[in-house]
Amino acid sequence: MQTIEIALDRLLARIAEQSGAFESHLNSLPSSQPCPRHPDQTAVLLIDPSWRQKRPVYGCPMCADEVRAKRRARRLHDAGLPADVRHATIENFQTDRPGIETAHHTPSQFIEAARRFQAGDARNLILSGKPGIGKGHLAGALAIAALDAGRTVAWTDCASLFQAYHDAYRDNTTAAVVNRHAQAALLVLDELGLRDLPADGEEILFAILDRRHKDLLPTILLGNQPAEITKKWLGGRITDRLRSGGCILRYGEWESMRGKDGDGAGDEF
Repeated sequence: MQTIEIALDRLLARIAEQSGAFESHLNSLPSSQPCPRHPDQTAVLLIDPSWRQKRPVYGCPMCADEVRAKRRARRLHDAGLPADVRHATIENFQTDRPGIETAHHTPSQFIEAARRFQAGDARNLILSGKPGIGKGHLAGALAIAALDAGRTVAWTDCASLFQAYHDAYRDNTTAAVVNRHAQAALLVLDELGLRDLPADGEEILFAILDRRHKDLLPTILLGNQPAEITKKWLGGRITDRLRSGGCILRYGEWESMRGKDGDGAGDEF
C-alpha cells in the first residue's frame, strides 16, 4: 500500500510540474500575434483551448468565422438538406414569378404560409405545386432557421424513407429509421405522391407522423399535387393527425425558376 501511495505522489508531483511548466510557457508568449492564415488579422492567445489541446492556440475573428461556417455546413449536410437550398432564406424567395395561375395560391401566399408556420400558428405545413416553383426553397429556409436555432432537422423524400425502412428489415433496425424521423425537432418530407405508396407505405408514414402528432412536433410536407389528391395519397388517418395539429396547405402553379437568372443553374435549357 505504501508503495502505491509513493507512486501516486510522484505521479501527482510530475503532473503538477508539467502543468506549472506549461503555464509558465503560456505566460511567456505574446498575448497576440498576426494570424498566419489571415495576416491582416490579429490572433489572440486562447487560454482554455490551449490547455485543452496542450499547445498554444491563437485565434482570429476570421478563423473563428471559418470554423463556424464549416460546422454549420456540416449540420446542413447531416440533416439531409439538398445542396441547392442551403442558401435559402424567406427573404430571398422571389415573388415576382412569370406565369402565375391566379386560380391557385400566389408566391406571396406561400411566403405568408411559411412565416405563419415559423411563428407557430400551425404545426404542419404542406407546400405543393408544379416543379421548380420554390417549395424546397421555403422548406430549406425554415429548416436552416431551425438548425441555426439549435434544433434537430431530418430532411428526406418519401422514396428514400421507404427504401431505408425496407433495407432495415435485414438487421431488424426499422425502429431506428422511425425514431430518426419521428424524433427530429423538424421533419421535412419531400416528393409526396410522386409514386404510388408501397404496400406498407401508409403504415410507415403513420408510424412517424402519429408519433410527431403526439409529441407536438412540426412537419413540412412537399409535393406536386392539389389538396384533394394529396389528402387521398396520405390517407384519412394521417390527414386527421396533420389537421388536428393545425395544417396550412398552399398549392401554386407558375413557371419554374430552375435554370433562370435567379437560380444560378447556368444556360437556358
